[in-house]
Amino acid sequence: MIDWYSVLTKYGITVPNQEQFIIHCPFHEDRRESCSINLEKGVWICFAGCGQGNLKYFIWKLSGKSWDEINAEFESTTWELDFSLFDSIDSESTSTEPYKEPEILLDIPSNHWIYRRGFTKETTMKWGCKVNEFSDFMIPVENQKFEMLGWVARRKQAIPKYLFSKGFAKSQSLFGINQLFDTKVLYVVEGALDCMWLNQFGYSSVAVLGARVSKIQLDLISSLHPQEVVLALDNDDAGKKGTHKATLDMEGRFLISYLVLPKNYKDVQEISNIDTLHKVMKNKTIF
Repeated sequence: MIDWYSVLTKYGITVPNQEQFIIHCPFHEDRRESCSINLEKGVWICFAGCGQGNLKYFIWKLSGKSWDEINAEFESTTWELDFSLFDSIDSESTSTEPYKEPEILLDIPSNHWIYRRGFTKETTMKWGCKVNEFSDFMIPVENQKFEMLGWVARRKQAIPKYLFSKGFAKSQSLFGINQLFDTKVLYVVEGALDCMWLNQFGYSSVAVLGARVSKIQLDLISSLHPQEVVLALDNDDAGKKGTHKATLDMEGRFLISYLVLPKNYKDVQEISNIDTLHKVMKNKTIF
């Protein structure tokens, strides 16, 4: 599976958050967007007649390089999603192999997209975040003893958006637990960015890295001895199902409540207005 987002981005194509999209064709003077690109299928077509085919042909046509140069570049550069290092699927069993450190980790540049989403440099440094050679936002996951468990790669617009270290068992870890010591009210979210966002504004939070809270994660939450657990999973069908199941599993362990997100927000990290965020955080419903 070719990571066409990274390939196109390298060659100056702005890729929106969609599998299929239309751009101004780079091969003719295009006043109206006429070039359609499908990342999942790896194909393109210009409706004005410039051509069509696979995206490798698109890159050859765009770059002006020879086929030998293009083929050599694809052979020498890791354009494939590296599933030997990362996986988009949770590993439920404990891996006996240590996590693999990404080969290239860089400091986050000041113009990185993560800062345009409202995160501060202080936050990214606090969590030990880096970027890789494709400018993917790299988030380390540690346990309560600050031992490294693996990495979460958050890609800006590529599909899938999240990749995880090979063998990393999401269901057996609790992102953010290493940042908490004494908390009365604990917010449980799905994604690592959701957790970091709430933490940035003073809310104690952990992420289950999915829409389901596992038994091991429940035990890890219990180890924090919160007086109240606030479920703040995503505002979609999977999140609602996860919230329902989690309330049944948590019954008798904690005081449980949940956030009511406005319909136009999928998760807490989408709430960029801080006054709105604080208002939403107060809008809790107790079971």
